[in-house]
Formats: sequence, structure tokens, C-alpha cells
Amino acid sequence: MMKHYLRLVVLLLLVGSGQAFAQYTVTGTVKDGKTGEPIIGANVYLKENPTKGTLTDADGKFSLGVPTNQEATLEIKFLGYFLQAIPVSPSQTSVSVSLKEDITNLEEIVVSGLASSVKRSNLANAVTSVSAKELTGTTTIQTTDGALYGKVVGANIRSSGGAPGGGISIQLRGISSLVGASQPLIILDGVYINNASQRTGRATLTGAGASNQDDGANRLADINPADIENIEILKGPSAAAIYGTRANAGVVIITTKKGSSGKTKISFSQDIGFANPLRLLGVDDWSEAKINEFFPEARRAIELERYRKAVQTNTFIDYEDYFYNNKALLSNTRLSLTGGTDKTKFYISGNIADENGTIRNTGFERYSLRTNIDHKINSWLTLGVSSNYIKTNTDRGFTGNQNNSGASIGYSIAYVPNYFDLRANPDGSYPDNPYFAENPVALTDKATNNSTVNRFVQAFNLGIDIFKTEKSFLKASIVGGLDYVQNTTLIHMPEDLQYQRAQANPGDVLWGKQESTNTNFQASLVYNWNVGNVNFNSSGGIVRLDFKDNVLFNRSRGLTPGQINLSQGTVQSIDQQFFQNVQEAGLFLQQEANYLDKVIGTVGIRWDKSSLNADHTQFYAFPRASLAVNLAKFGDWSGRTINLLKPRIAYGETAGPVSFGATFTSLGGANIGGLLGSVVGNTIGNNAIRPESASELEMGIDAGLFDSRVLLEASYYIKNTKNNLQNLSLSPSTGVTSISSNEAELQNKGIELSLSGTPVELTNIKWNTRIMYWQNRVKMTKLGIPTYIAGAFGSSLGTFLYSEGYSPTTIVGTPAVPNSPSTGNFTVLGNSLPKFTMSWSNNLNIYKNLDFSFLFEWKKGGDNINLSHYLLNGGGTAVGWMDDKNGNGVIDAREPTTASAWVQDASYVKLREIGLYYTLPKSFTSSILNGSIEKIRIGSSVNNALLFTKYHGYDPETSTFGAQSVANNVDINPYPTQRRVFFHLTLDF
Repeated sequence: MMKHYLRLVVLLLLVGSGQAFAQYTVTGTVKDGKTGEPIIGANVYLKENPTKGTLTDADGKFSLGVPTNQEATLEIKFLGYFLQAIPVSPSQTSVSVSLKEDITNLEEIVVSGLASSVKRSNLANAVTSVSAKELTGTTTIQTTDGALYGKVVGANIRSSGGAPGGGISIQLRGISSLVGASQPLIILDGVYINNASQRTGRATLTGAGASNQDDGANRLADINPADIENIEILKGPSAAAIYGTRANAGVVIITTKKGSSGKTKISFSQDIGFANPLRLLGVDDWSEAKINEFFPEARRAIELERYRKAVQTNTFIDYEDYFYNNKALLSNTRLSLTGGTDKTKFYISGNIADENGTIRNTGFERYSLRTNIDHKINSWLTLGVSSNYIKTNTDRGFTGNQNNSGASIGYSIAYVPNYFDLRANPDGSYPDNPYFAENPVALTDKATNNSTVNRFVQAFNLGIDIFKTEKSFLKASIVGGLDYVQNTTLIHMPEDLQYQRAQANPGDVLWGKQESTNTNFQASLVYNWNVGNVNFNSSGGIVRLDFKDNVLFNRSRGLTPGQINLSQGTVQSIDQQFFQNVQEAGLFLQQEANYLDKVIGTVGIRWDKSSLNADHTQFYAFPRASLAVNLAKFGDWSGRTINLLKPRIAYGETAGPVSFGATFTSLGGANIGGLLGSVVGNTIGNNAIRPESASELEMGIDAGLFDSRVLLEASYYIKNTKNNLQNLSLSPSTGVTSISSNEAELQNKGIELSLSGTPVELTNIKWNTRIMYWQNRVKMTKLGIPTYIAGAFGSSLGTFLYSEGYSPTTIVGTPAVPNSPSTGNFTVLGNSLPKFTMSWSNNLNIYKNLDFSFLFEWKKGGDNINLSHYLLNGGGTAVGWMDDKNGNGVIDAREPTTASAWVQDASYVKLREIGLYYTLPKSFTSSILNGSIEKIRIGSSVNNALLFTKYHGYDPETSTFGAQSVANNVDINPYPTQRRVFFHLTLDF
């Protein structure tokens, strides 16, 4: 009897174990539904248990075990394609999947918090995403921010000029600060990176003034755009609130490329090209009549003699062409390796960019090496590491403003007639310039304006799966990063330059050494669970930020000939020494709820404290909330024209950091009677100062039509900023001049529209297009102090109005208007904000192998203070200087002028990018090197191809003060913008 019982127990155990371990394996292939090409790295998982999944290999194949013997559903997704669900069963274990391209990016995963993300189709904010293809797929762009022109709805982008190496500022949804930064926070692979426009010292040696006229590059120029996989832009507080104190001007999140499992792929790309000026203005010719009109009587004889000599020798020189129209060679070389296994994936890239400028002795070099590694340590622990070393070397030349030194090409040639030869003599010496303080030819050939940057960016992330069930999971994430920037600058004016020879100590050099170290650490928990048909995602964590800066500028004058060593000068001084150490800490909580992708809601809050605040222990709170409703998910919308209809609303609050030292009164060094000491500065600290803050309400609607072939995104926002910093002037009897105050308040209102789709999709032709429109209006709702004017160079040339009820971008100037206190008693001349901006991008694929793309941008309205035209007019070199358009017998240049003459409409239309590429047929590439070459792509492209404008300047979107929040539309002899033409070759192995 016992033997029978044992047999029965064994039989039951065998049957039970068979039931417990019954499973089947599904195999299949995932391909592009249009081209039939295998998709590498597609995510394949069980809908019933999303934690059970795998990736497709280099041939698009996969194998996945189903842990039961029941029917199941596979879900397959890949970036840029719609998710597809496939039923499987023990009798259906082999599948072939064709994914449909997601032209409108509805399936794209977008950041929704510091530790969470969401599908774009469920997003409640207007977050703009720019893919690698959109960023650099049409042409080669020198800098990452330069590649964003016309691709970010709601962005106002300006450059400080066309000098190699960048120098670009981005404003998102208007003005966030009057005197502080209106630049967005930049996060690269989780690292809070430095994007400062660092001082070079050019403005010091040229006499131009403060460092905001240095025309220096911002540090985003260091990053290689070809390494970037995706950029997400959180444009306002409603989306960026979870980033707290540093998100007032928005957040730009950059993700670089990662490896994928499968065989190692090697890609080599070479771009060769040239650059020339996008636009030149021309130079007015001279005649004896013009000489007699322009010069005073005492100068006419010598000028007529010089003119007649030039006529005899035919030595008229177009100085604009001579200085600016030099053909520049461009080269960009890239090599990348990507691959890995299911456990370890890698992406390694190297880049060498070598680009000359259209002004002699200017150029930009960048050397970049990047390694991204993702490793699955075990089933519950993953580690990602990203390392990037960059070295850039930039020579920007001498353009822009100056003051009496003559150290600006444009400033000098505005006053030099084309009949006087400034070029070098046969013996190598240079003639003195009788019309200005410096010979610009000698300046270009001998002076130095160089910046050499060594930079290291290190990021890591550790993912910990604490537990997983079929309906919930808990995971932890630890993220950290380091951004170290070391910038060595050299400005040198040799002792034999014309202006230097007139100084008591000829020969001037300024060496700068700037070190910046940013570190950040973040730890978070994410708990995801289901209650019925509602999915909840809870996240929370802590953030720690540290920013350290060490700046030292040393100057030496009276240099030994041929020397640039500080010790070789007779007058040595410390021009600036500055140390900054800032610590910030934050806490965040966020709760998301999703009801069957029909109703999606989010609430969150962040608390921050900072050593910059008067009370560094006080936490400031920044709440956020959003709601999106996918109406098309309710009921049966199949067969309808509209397949997506999502109204959404979001609210959030952010802040901007207090300026370093604003809470303290500075002490300056002094030598009194031979005794060293300290004296109180002119501006006193305010220990009651608060961070600038902003709140934003955003409302919008997204609509998808014709099976999402057309997508409309429409948003309206109201952004209010308060506690805006500005200096309050004090009575002279106090012994100081000003104190920082939090009195001002601003309001930005705007509309953003985006229409994208595929008008044509045939067997051999596919056309994708996108039109974007945006506008912003800003008003000073509270000033708190009396109306004043500031910025640019005074009321006679145009300046800016700070008055309640007006925009701070309002330009005023002469003639004076008595008894008009609201306008500062001056005439309103214009506004620097455009009425609207539009862009139109297109991509055409013809017979699968030929790609043609282009991007237009149209800015309507927005005025510049054009002081380049003012200088050309004052020097007699402006085209049409002798014209008398009104026929009153007085030439136009001699007519009485007010500031209105220099405030000009800066509207334009630009063909920013155009490219044509051809991918050679596989039947051809497979026959080369035994089939080791997978793809050969050749092409040609142009960046800044065409400009249409009535503006009297080189480029209506450049500005001497481009990095400022206000007064960023002042044009003073910038480096002319370059048209860049490229020829491309890409080999994939």
C-alpha cells in the first residue's frame, strides 16, 4: 500500500511540475514597414508582464520565452515607430512584424519628471523634441545650439556674430529676467553643464567696456552635435517646475547616443566644404565731389592728392571684401563604433572639426572623444557610464565694438576711404591709418584673440530593480555627474601696432585662466502600480548641486618686443580675480496617474535651498500640476478623420538663482598713503533679496488626423515673473549708489502652433513637412521704482524703456517728448521682439535612396539698433552716401538725424538648411570589400544658404549684446555670418 501512495505522490509532483514549468518560445523578425530593412534594438516584451522582454539583434531577429502555456500578446516598440501588438500562442510561435513609422512622434518617450517619462501622446505639456536626424541630418552645424534655429517653437535665438566657435543665446517663451540670465538650464546625460559665455578680455584691451562685449563663445559650443541622439526642451515653468531654482528660463535636456546589442558597427563620416559671407553691404565709391563734401576744407588738399594717386595707379580697395570675403576651408571628420551584447552595450566616437573663418587668422578647432557604456551587472542592477573629453581652440579676431583703440575691423574700415592703401609695404611694415586709431590690416595680421578650452564631462547612472511583479515594480536610481571646464584666453596687442606706439607703455597682453567645476548628485525612487484600470507612478528623491569657479586675469603692458610673457612687461597688474562656490540642495515628489491612456494627470512639488539666498537654510517650494484627456480613446473612433484629440492644461512654478554676492556688500582693495586696506563698493548688499520666480499656466490641444498622418499642436501660455532683480538708485547722501531690489514683475503671453504630417506617401515618394508659428508679448506689470531708460548707448542712438505698462524691449530715443514720464520723456521708436516667427521644414524621400530636405525661417518684425549703419554713415562709406532721395538739395547723410534713423526693422526670411543625399544601392555596396561595407551615403548641403531682408546690416539676428536678456538687439560691426557649403561621405561597416 505504501508503494502505491509513493507512486501517486511522484505522479502528482510530475504533473504539477509540468504545469508549473510549461512554456513556449516565440521567435520572429522585426522590419521597417516601408523599406523592409531589419530594425536593430527594437524592444519586444509581453504585454501581460512588461518586465519580461528582449531586444532584436543585428538582423532584426528575436527570441522570447513565454512563461505559461496560455495565449499572450507581444508588444514591439522602437523609437520613431508606432507600438504594435501581436497575439501569440503555443500554436503560433513564429511571427514577422512590420513596424509603421511614427511621423508625428506620438509614441516617443518624453521626460515628465526627474525620474519619470511618458509617451508624447499622453503628454500634458508642449515639450519640443529634436531628434538626431532633425539636428544634423540636413547639414553640418558647427555648434549644438546653432542647430536649433527654426526647430524649436517658442524659441528666440540670437548670435553675437558669425565668428567661428559659436556665441549663441536662446530665450524660451520670452524674457524671464531683467538683469539676470534668460538662458535655459542645460542638462547633458544627467549632468548640469556649464553654458556660460565666458570672458575673454577682448573688450578690456579694445576699450569696448564690460565683458558682455567680448564676443566670446558660450560653452555649449564645445559639445559635438553628431554625438547627440535627442534634445528635449521644457520651455516654461509648467513643464520645468520639477527642476526648481534653475529652471526659470526653461530646461534643455540633451541625450547622447547609446550602444545596441548585436555585431559591432563602424561608421566613418567626412565633411569637406568652404564658407563665404552670407551677405556683404558694399562700400560707397569716392569722387572729388564727395571728398569736397565730406572733408573739412583743411583736409581736402591731401585727400584729393591721395584720391588722384589711386586713380592713376588703379589701387582702389574694397576693404569690406578684403577683410570679410576670404574663402574659408571647412573639415569635419567623425568615427564611431557601436555594438555590444545583451549585458553590455557601448558607443565610442571621435570627432575632429577644423574650420577656418572668412576673416584671415580666425578659425575653430574641436577635438572630441566620447565613450558611453551601459552594463547589466545582473538581473536587478544596471550601470551606465558616459565620458567625454573635448578640446577646442578658437581664434575669433577683432570685430564688434571698441573705444578709441581702433581694435575693431568694422569700426576702422567704416572711416577709411577706398583710395587709401592700408596693406603692408614691401618691407613688411604697415602704413599708419590717418583716418582712425589703428591700421586694421596690421591688427588682423599681428594681434591675437585666442581661447583654448579643455573640458571633461563625466556622467553615471545606477539603476536598481528592488522588486517586480506582474502589476507593479519598485526601482531606485542614482545619477551623478561632473563638468570640468578649463579655459585659457590670450588677448595680445603687439608693441608695433599703430595705437600701441602712441601709448606710454606699448605692447599689451591679457592672460585669462578660468576653471569651472560643476557636480551634481541625484537619488530617487520610482514605484509603479495598478489599481483596476488606473496605472500610478510615484517618484521622489533628493538633488545636490555644487558649482565652483576660479577666475584669474593678469595684464602686462610695456612688453619687450616679440614677447607675450607677463613678466616681460614693465607694468603688471591683476585685472580680475574671482572665486565662487555655490551649493544647492533639493527634494522632489511627483505622482502620475494614467487611466487607460484616456485621462493622464500629474501633480508634483520641488523644494530647493541655495547658498546664494540671503537665508541659505530656507526651502522654496515649486509646485506643478497637469491634466490631459485623450478624447479619441473614449468610444469607437475608428474610421473617423480625427484619431487623436487631446485637450491639456498644465501649471507650474520655477525660480532663477540670486546673483552671486548680491546679499553682501563687496570690499575693494585700496592703497591709502602707502597702506593697504579695503573700501566699501558702490553697490551695497541686500540680505532680504529673494530668488526671481515665475509661474505659468499653459493650455493646449493636440489633434491627429487621417491615422496620425497629420498632427496639430496648439498652445497658449501666460507666464508671470515676480521678484525680478534690478538695481535701485540711492540718494548720494548714503555714500553708495545702488542696491539690488526685488520690485519688478513681468508677464509673457504667447501662442505656439505646430502642424506636421505626410502629405504624400506613395511607393517611391514620401514627403514629410512641418510648419511652426510662435509669438510672444511681454509687459512690465510692476516696476516698483521710477521709470528709467538703460541699455545700448544712450537716447541719441536708441535705448530701452523700463516703465509699467510697457515691454522692457521697447526702444526709445530722441527726439525728446516733454511731459511724457511714462516713456522717459522720449519718443517710442520700436520694439526688439518680433511680431511672430515661422519655420517650414521639409524632407522628401525619392525611390528610397534619394533624400532632399530644407528649412526656411521667417521672422516678422522686431527692431534692431543698427550702429553699424551709424558708423558707416559717419565715416562716409555707407552705400548711397551722396544720395538726395527727397530732392531738397541736401544729401541724405547731411540731413538732421535722431535715434529713429538707427532703429531699423530686422525682419528676414532665411533658407537655413538645404541638403541632397544619395544612398548607393545595396547591390553595389555588397560587392565592395567582400560585403563588409553596409552603406555608402554621399551628399551636399548648405547652412545659411539664402537671406532675404531689407535690413541694412550683415545679419539682422546678430547682436553685440546677444547673451543679455534685454538689449540683445544692438548691431555694432559684428563678424559677418558665414554661408557654409559642404560635401559629405558616410561609410557604414
